Amino acid sequence: LRARARRWLRRWTPDDGMVDPNATALAALARHRLDARSYSPTALQNFAACPYRFYLQAILRLEPRDEIEAIEVIDPLTRGALFHEVQFEVLTALRAAGSLPVTAANLEAAYAALETALEAVAASRHDELAPAIERVWLDGIDSIRADLREWMRRMAEDQGRFRPERFELAFGLTGRPQADPASVTAPVALASGISLRGSIDLIERGPDGRLRATDHKTGRVRAAKDLVIGGGKTLQPVLYALAAEGILEESVECGRLYYCTAAGGYEERSAALDASARDSIARFAHTLGEALERGFLPAAPDDGECEYCDYRRVCGPYEETRVQRKSEADGVRARLKDLADLRKMK
Repeated sequence: LRARARRWLRRWTPDDGMVDPNATALAALARHRLDARSYSPTALQNFAACPYRFYLQAILRLEPRDEIEAIEVIDPLTRGALFHEVQFEVLTALRAAGSLPVTAANLEAAYAALETALEAVAASRHDELAPAIERVWLDGIDSIRADLREWMRRMAEDQGRFRPERFELAFGLTGRPQADPASVTAPVALASGISLRGSIDLIERGPDGRLRATDHKTGRVRAAKDLVIGGGKTLQPVLYALAAEGILEESVECGRLYYCTAAGGYEERSAALDASARDSIARFAHTLGEALERGFLPAAPDDGECEYCDYRRVCGPYEETRVQRKSEADGVRARLKDLADLRKMK
């Protein structure tokens, strides 16, 4: 109760998260600087959403407790995992058969390969997840099937622009059952100082020979149409493009998010890998690097970020109100200026 009460003060205190740590805490935090360990794009995105969320997830590695329960409906995370697994399996099979790119001429054969992959993945996950209601599971798989078929049909229409080449290009990860042969175990060191790890869903080659890095999304569209780094909360397009450039040592045109389901309307959001994008990542890295060096990672959520945060029970429901009170106090607003400027970036 005392800690919660101190969070309402107009000044920053250690009860507001990682704030003004002592020398011992700073020494421990030094192991987590951007050039000292690798981060995933998802972890880095948490910083702009809320520095304390980044601290809890990426530094302390806290996560919601796993609870064993029968699956009554395919939740979004499970659906997304199934979707990505099938995409990898079918694209790998088509590449091995020499059937890429998918065109109108071989679309029916591609559908058959898709059905084979979906059946295999669904059977494997069915035994693992043990759905409580079989009809609900089957309806969920049918919904995934419909989205995958539309994704493949649109791929056939796109035959003149980009040709799929690599799938699940991983870097800084080990022990993955699904990974492209060109994957590397070492993280990618970016010019901005970020050591990056992750896996790129799809690498395609355009008609001019340049590459495009794509991250598939199965939910609703969240990113703005003119995004570069989306205020620091949509880093995947640019970071994946930079990673692909470093691994493959080829020119990369852009990174993109492809919302490849009916829920996302099959929309895409692209960020060109140009000087502006590189500068935006450098500014993000500088802002986060300074926060790590100073040990200033408070609970300072952006608008609406608390609503679905996994760590809400750590902070309580009023953190946005608390930080707004602090921002009105003399000398406090300045400590959030770099974060506020980052959130304003495209």
